[in-house]
Amino acid sequence: MPMVTEVNRMKNGQTLILLMLVACACIASACIDSTESDMPTADGSGDAGAAIVWYSYEEGMAIAAEQEKPVMVDVYASWCKWCKELDRVIYTDPDVIKLSDRFVCVKINSDKEPALARRYNPQGGIPAVVFLRSDGTVVHSLGGYPRGGPDAFMQEMMVALGKA
Repeated sequence: MPMVTEVNRMKNGQTLILLMLVACACIASACIDSTESDMPTADGSGDAGAAIVWYSYEEGMAIAAEQEKPVMVDVYASWCKWCKELDRVIYTDPDVIKLSDRFVCVKINSDKEPALARRYNPQGGIPAVVFLRSDGTVVHSLGGYPRGGPDAFMQEMMVALGKA
């Protein structure tokens, strides 16, 4: 009889391990952020309708220099709750989208490009939105999520345009 009990314990242990692996897989898949893949690309593809067109740093700075347009840089991380709120609330506002056409918009993932993120956001807090002249000179910056929502964010965009 002791042999049967030992076999049952092994089966129960294997079942428990399998259940734990399945649970870990479910948790991991829930934690994966899809905002980057949902983000419109530089060629304008992505969800139908108006959206801010985001560029990589290199591509955006080249366009800004060529067109002599100011740059709006969003320093973010895929795990950052307030960064996701910026994407969800601020960057989808029709008036913000319209005003963003006056900028070349760039996103910098602080986890993937830490040196570049520190260059424009030395304090390190995220989200951070930094406004540049076309030559890369910082003219204005915001740290954190804008408390006044899209209207407050647009006011900051206008301040940046006045300095650029």
